[in-house]
Amino acid sequence: MTKPALVSIVGAFVCAVAIWESARIGFARTSALRALKTNDVAAADYAVNRLPGDAEVHVARGVVLQRTENYAEAGREFERAIQLRPRDYFVWMMLGVTRDLNGDQVNGVAALRESLALAPSYAKPRWLIGNLLLRTGEIDEAFRQLRIAEESNDALTPNIIDLAWGVSKNDPAKTEELIQPHTDSARLGLAVFLAAHKQGAAALDQFRRTTSHPAAVVDQLTRRLIESRSFVEGYEVWTKSHCPSCKPASIINGSFEEDIEIDNRGFGWQVPGNLNGVTMSVDNTEHEHGAKSLRVDFHGDADPQTSLVSQIVLVEPGRRYHVSLQVITKSLVSGSPPTVRVIDVSDDKSTPLAQLSIRLDASGWQLYSIDFNSGPNTRAVRLVVNREGCLNNHCAAFGTLWLDAFSIENDQVGGP
Repeated sequence: MTKPALVSIVGAFVCAVAIWESARIGFARTSALRALKTNDVAAADYAVNRLPGDAEVHVARGVVLQRTENYAEAGREFERAIQLRPRDYFVWMMLGVTRDLNGDQVNGVAALRESLALAPSYAKPRWLIGNLLLRTGEIDEAFRQLRIAEESNDALTPNIIDLAWGVSKNDPAKTEELIQPHTDSARLGLAVFLAAHKQGAAALDQFRRTTSHPAAVVDQLTRRLIESRSFVEGYEVWTKSHCPSCKPASIINGSFEEDIEIDNRGFGWQVPGNLNGVTMSVDNTEHEHGAKSLRVDFHGDADPQTSLVSQIVLVEPGRRYHVSLQVITKSLVSGSPPTVRVIDVSDDKSTPLAQLSIRLDASGWQLYSIDFNSGPNTRAVRLVVNREGCLNNHCAAFGTLWLDAFSIENDQVGGP
């Protein structure tokens, strides 16, 4: 046999072996991928048997066994993968989690520490070891790891706050001590959490220690404070960004000169986004004060109980207040005329304090007024414009109503 022929035969053999090896690897890894998608242990077994020296297929089998709650065997599979690829942080991390699931927290922590050593800047292993240390009672070290994880991934902030809140037994000061917020983002996140848990004073304290106030976060914090009836705190947060000159016991934008934000859930006028049978607009053709008024057009059936426009106003307890407004109507016809109500929103009773009805034939600007006494615990009231209950089921309304020049004054010290 000539030398060229021998070389060709050897080359063909080597090529065939390479093709066979590639096919073997491809079949094994394809089976491993199928096992991961379907949690098929048999497919994972096949992959490992076909390619016992490949770390990928051992990891796949370990994941499938973990998902099917065979934690002991899953741990052994990850250990085999580590023998083949000892510097892969992910495999060490999976081993740590699996040992924990199998009730071996001590060795679970050890594996997670190996993962951290290989990937010190990654948030996931720190988050996992922090949670595991927390469950083993090493609280200070746990939160040290959790804080470092948060620095890499601020999406973890709400989860860390929630953990600290539970560990501190709902103590705002202890929660802050555990998470140690040192950025505006972290403090605002804590403020929103505390507001949602009816800790208005603590939430406001966090807000006051920040210098940057993104509008979306301010609005979220304001809503949470209002929902928890921390109206004084919510007002300070809201006015900081929206109306620095606004003062308590005053109606914001009473003459509708400024734009009204649809679906606003903070302070200032609140107007629903979708009102059936009603169209609302700021009108610069009719006005009693300033250059604009609020125009309300009724087109037929509409729920009379639905608020057309409302505003939360801070008040002091045990005082008498006088609210005034200007109204004009045109061709307004309805069995349920418009009303202005004052409702105490300081507690969940929503106690009505006063109400007036608007005449349907208020042609030309008419001055209306309504007086009310705040209760001993009243901190805020809501002014609401809607309609009275239906008269003989005549709920439909047609025509136009204009509102302008809302104001509120504290008449004197009084009682409920």
